[in-house]
This record gives sequence, C-alpha cells and structure tokens, in this order.
Amino acid sequence: MAASPLRILQICSAREVIYGAALSLRTLALAQRTAGHHVEFLGFQGKPFVSQMRDLGFPVAEVKVRSKVDPFAITRMAKVIRERRIDVVHTHLSTSSVNGTLAARLAKVPSVATVHGMSSKMSFLTATRLIAVSHQVKSHLMQQGMPASRIDVVYNGLDTGDIQTNTDEVRTRLGLLDVGPILGTVSRVTPLKGIDSAIRTVAHLRPEFPNLRYLIVGDGDAQESCQTLAAELGVAENVIFYGYQKDVFSYLSAMDLFLFPSRKEAMGIALVEAMAAGLPTVATRVGGIPEVITPSVGLLRANDDDEGLAEACRTLLRDLPTRLEMGVQARYRARTVFGVDAMVNATDAVYRRAMGMQAEPGDPETTASSQSLRSANQPANQDSP
Repeated sequence: MAASPLRILQICSAREVIYGAALSLRTLALAQRTAGHHVEFLGFQGKPFVSQMRDLGFPVAEVKVRSKVDPFAITRMAKVIRERRIDVVHTHLSTSSVNGTLAARLAKVPSVATVHGMSSKMSFLTATRLIAVSHQVKSHLMQQGMPASRIDVVYNGLDTGDIQTNTDEVRTRLGLLDVGPILGTVSRVTPLKGIDSAIRTVAHLRPEFPNLRYLIVGDGDAQESCQTLAAELGVAENVIFYGYQKDVFSYLSAMDLFLFPSRKEAMGIALVEAMAAGLPTVATRVGGIPEVITPSVGLLRANDDDEGLAEACRTLLRDLPTRLEMGVQARYRARTVFGVDAMVNATDAVYRRAMGMQAEPGDPETTASSQSLRSANQPANQDSP
C-alpha cells in the first residue's frame, strides 16, 4: 500500500452479521486489515455483532446506546476515539452515524458515514464526508439538499477470490437433481424485498415449466404470508424456503437464474453474489439495481410487474447460449467492478479526502493541509444544509 496505514474505527449498530450493510462492512474491514490498516470496532452493547467482530480478531469496544441521540454514549465514544488514537471514524447505519459522527466531532477526528439505503440526510449531517453505495443513493441525498461535494459513491464490494461451485453436487445434496429449471433469491423475506411478487411470477411460469423450483434463501417477517400465498396459487411444491444460510454460494450454484424482485434497493450486495456465482439475473428496475445489473448480465422489469418478470425469466430459460454468456459476463463484472480491492481503494481515498491529505483544486472540502488533520470536523467544514 503506497499511502501510510491508518487507524480506523468502524462503528456499527447492526444486531449481527447476516445481511446487507453488516456483511459489506465485514468484507471491508477484513480487506483493510490485509492492506495494512489498523482496524478497530465499536459496537452497541448487548448485540451479537460485537462478539462476531471480536471472533474475527478485531479489537472491539462496546457502548450502551439508549436513544437515537445519546449524549452519554457520544461522550463514551469520543473517549474511545481519543484513547485509541483513531485517525478516521467510519460509521454505518443511522443510529451509529448520528452518535458516531457527533463523537468524532467531539474528539476532533474526521468521520465518514456510509449511507447504505434510501435514508434521510438527518442522520448524517455531522459527518465530514459521506459514502453513498450507489449513484441513486447519492441523488436521493442531494434531493434533500446535501451538497454533492460531500458525497462519494463507493459500491459495496465482494471478495470473489475463493468462490467455488459444484452444481451437480449441490443439487444432489438438496434433492434437486431431477427437477428444473431452478430459480432462486437470496434475501430477507420482507414486504420490500418483493418475494410475494416472485411467487406470483413462479405461478405464471409453472404451466410451461411444471418442474420448476424456486429457492428462497433467507428469513424474515413475511415468510409465513409468502408460504400461504404459494399454497393459494398452487405452487407450494415449486417454492422451497431454506431460511437463513451462512454459505449462500452453495445455494446459488444450484440455480439456473437469479430472481430479485425488490421494491426498494439502494444497491443489492446479493446481486453481486449472484453475479460472482456466474448467474444471469432477472430483477426489478428500482433504486441502484440498474447500476449493478446491466444488459450484459441480466434483464430488468418494473417492480410488481409479475407478468413482465415471468416473461423475462421465460426469455432466458428458453435461450441457453444467452444465459451462459450472461453468466460469464456476470462473473467478470462482479470481479472487476464490485471486487473488494476496488471498494478498499475507493474507501481509502474518501478517508484521506476527509483527513485533508488529498486536496483537490477548487474543492473547499479538501483544502486542509496535512498539519490540520485533527481539525477536519471543525466549523469551517460545516456545510450541512
């Protein structure tokens, strides 16, 4: 690494490392450590996330946070930042960002907040800089009056280095060797993820593909209603709920096509996982999804357009050569655009902009000299609307 290593404090209020933001943060932190940075965590007391990061060998502090803005927690966080001589604070999720960036300001240390969803700007006003996980998220923040000059786009990345799949072996283990085609989704099972729409899509496809199987890998509060819907539509035997699984790639390797019917999505790391597994995708045209799924790797339709999603699935299921070519392009895109190295390098650049190390001509956000790193969060840099 050409630049000097940093002492980074990652602050996250996630309950545990299962989905989305927490998974991406774990990937980032492991890669940052490999790159030579010193990475520590600050988690919320009583949440499994704390012990999960500690088990990975990271120094971890715990703070009791009782409210969205907790003065006592902020004071304690600031003390941790000072005692551990942190260079930059990086926050994730709204409650972490409100308290963590205020603590960083109190400790006179620059902060970066990653906005993982279509969130209100109010949780991120005191961060030195913001990372949006897609251009759509950046636009959403700008529509709320957040200056574009404070926002960098960094896609969540995936370590694709040791992904191995064996389709026949996995299908045999899952009892799927004599059925097909096989569609699947890796996602939380909640209304916003549109699993009910996918089940209706399966009902449209079943007359032509009676042995089709749709695998749902994930859990959530809409699972029972989705199971009821599958029974009502007569596709209960076609839809298989596997619940949450740590090793999603073994399930992805069983699929012919990835179906992602989300109604709201900032980016969708599950899409990158599917691409890394060599799967073409049929997804909804919402949020940051079109930035991930280009025409070379999948087909997009409007959300809740069950017939349109079925038509897109049908097109690819009937065309094996196109499906295979999309799978090849998907692997390449996952590795080059959404690889972990790209995420680490881009994040490092944001840190150093926040610290004033890489001033850009004409950008008042980054003109502080290296002698004033610790004052990057002082009133002169406060341009929040």
